[in-house]
Amino acid sequence: MSNENNEQLTDEQILMCLYDKTFTCPVCEKTFKSKMIRKGKSKYIRSDIDLKPIYYPLKPEYYDVIVCNNCGYAAVSNKFDNLTYSQQGEILEKITPKYVKKDYPDIYDADTAIERYKLALLNCMVKKSRVGEKAYICLKLAWIYRDKEDRKNEFSYLKSAYDGFNEAFTTEKFPICGMDEDTLLYMIAAIGVLIGNLEDSKRILGKLIVKKSLTKRLKDKIIDAKERIKIIEENNITNENES
Repeated sequence: MSNENNEQLTDEQILMCLYDKTFTCPVCEKTFKSKMIRKGKSKYIRSDIDLKPIYYPLKPEYYDVIVCNNCGYAAVSNKFDNLTYSQQGEILEKITPKYVKKDYPDIYDADTAIERYKLALLNCMVKKSRVGEKAYICLKLAWIYRDKEDRKNEFSYLKSAYDGFNEAFTTEKFPICGMDEDTLLYMIAAIGVLIGNLEDSKRILGKLIVKKSLTKRLKDKIIDAKERIKIIEENNITNENES
């Protein structure tokens, strides 16, 4: 686990930042513990263009999926208890019989986090979650693959998040995964920049920047995104001229 300067923390120091929180599974009703980060033990540094938060010393997104090791139900923390009776039945029928119990390490690295998010995504598909929730999980997976510098998988999950958020924007009520309309539009544009959909991103950012409802933080991110597009386009023109 490292910060911007690659300073290493010992496992003992990391464990001091964590605690065991008790959950009751809404599917099988078993109680279990999951690792969580203690309040104030990880400091916000900055965010990427797609609002990926950079924290030190721990990455909160690594600990955001809650997994019941009895029945295999998994979800991001703010969706964990949001289940209908029929969804519970779907999980017990289609997830639980195939689930192999696993003891996770006390400290979640990128690979552990990816495994847990993929289980949460599988649960989303089985319980037929809204597309916005699935897109949100795909975005988190893209962020973690970015940490691993795995560009292929990062791009793949960014594309899935982009398609999902676009669909959610027109089919779901706000807020969507905690995002209001302005934030979700910005997110779509920002992901578009990362996957190369520059024209669509420019169009969205152009409409957003004139809205009076924008927060200063979001307006600053839009300005940064527009500047990034400009740099990308200038570099493309330069490369074409050189060739």
